[in-house]
Amino acid sequence: MARRVAVIGVGNTEYGSIKSDTREKSQVAFTAVKAALNMAGITISDVDATVFSTVDGFEGVNRIDRTIDAFGQGYNIPVISVNTGGTAGASAFKEAFHLVASGLYDIVLVYGSSTAGDVADIQQILNTASPPLFEKCFGIGAIHMAAFYCTRYMAEYGATEEDFALVAAKNHAAAAKNPYAHIRKGYSMEEVLASPVISSPLRLHEICPVSSGAVALVIASEDRAKELTDTPVWVKAIGSIANAFLSGFREYKGFDKLKILAQRVYSMAGITDPRKQIDVAEVFNPFSPFELLHYEALGFCGEGKARELLREGVTSAGGELPVNMSGGVLCTNSGIAASLTRFGDVALQLMGKFEGIQVKSPEIGLGHAWGGNLGQFHNVVIFSRE
Repeated sequence: MARRVAVIGVGNTEYGSIKSDTREKSQVAFTAVKAALNMAGITISDVDATVFSTVDGFEGVNRIDRTIDAFGQGYNIPVISVNTGGTAGASAFKEAFHLVASGLYDIVLVYGSSTAGDVADIQQILNTASPPLFEKCFGIGAIHMAAFYCTRYMAEYGATEEDFALVAAKNHAAAAKNPYAHIRKGYSMEEVLASPVISSPLRLHEICPVSSGAVALVIASEDRAKELTDTPVWVKAIGSIANAFLSGFREYKGFDKLKILAQRVYSMAGITDPRKQIDVAEVFNPFSPFELLHYEALGFCGEGKARELLREGVTSAGGELPVNMSGGVLCTNSGIAASLTRFGDVALQLMGKFEGIQVKSPEIGLGHAWGGNLGQFHNVVIFSRE
C-alpha cells in the first residue's frame, strides 16, 4: 500500500527576464532550494534524493552535470532529471511523489530553475508546439494555435473579448500583490483591451511573458512530515494524461483530455462536487481565455458557463472558489518551473503561508499544469490539509 506523502517546504525566487551568467543561474536554484529546506527545517544532507526538471532547448544549456554536482554527488544520493517540455516541473513532482509513496525514500527535493532569458530566440523553440508543416509553411506557433481555441469558444458560446480581458485583469490584480510575480502592473480590463492584438483575439496583456526564476519543494513521508512540521500539506490524489502531438484532427473546442483526467483524480480523492469541495485552485493559463476552458474541463461549471462563473466573482479573491491568486502563468511563465509553481502555490495556500492574496482557511486545493502541444499533457493534483 502506498504511503501518505506531504509537501513540507516551498521556496520561490523573484521572477524576471534578466539574462544571467552561469554563476547566477546556479544562484537562482540555490535561492529557491535554500528557502524550501529552511521552511522544512532541514539541510541538504537530510535529503534522500533529488528530482529536477530541465528542458535544454528552453534554456540554451544542459544543466544535468552541474545539478548532480550540487545536489547529489557530494551526498551520495540519486539525482533524477525529468524533461517533458512545459510540464517538466509537474512531471518531476509526480516522480518525487512516487519515490516517497513507494517507500523508497523519506525526503525528496524537487525543483525547477528556468533561465529562459539566455536563449537567443525562445519563440523559435516554442513554435515547435505546432507540427513542422504548419510551422514552416504558414508560420503558425503556440500563440496562433491558442487563438484557435479562443475563436472557437467565442463562436460556440458567445464569449466576448471583454470576457477574456476580465479574466486577464483578475490575474493581473492578483499578481500585483504577489512579490514573486514577473508582471506586477495590475492591468485593468480596460488596459488589457487597449493593448495590441498579437493573434486575434489575443492581446498582449492576455499572453504570458518569458520568465527566469526558480521554485523548489520538499516532500516527505507521513512519519517524517509529522516530525518536521505542524503544517504538512498532503497529496490526496495525483494523475496525468497525454494526447497525440499532431493537432490537425483537433476541434479546438476545450480540453477533453483534462476533463477525463479530472474525473479520474476526483474519484481517487472522493470529490463529487469540485466547485463546492475545492477551496482554492491554480490552473495553467499562459493565455487568459484558457482559464475559462479549464473551469469547464475541471467541472467547476457546465460547458459554456465559465463566463458566468467569472462575472459572478466565484473565482475571484473572496469568491467561493478562488483561482490563480498568484496571477498564474499569465503573469509568470517560468517555463519548466511554471508547472511546479502551480503545486507549490497551492501548498502554500493550504499552509496559510502564501505571500500575496491568501485564501481564508482553505482545506482542499487543486493544482493543474499542462504542456506540450497546447494541452498535449495534463497533470492534476489534489492537496489536502488533512
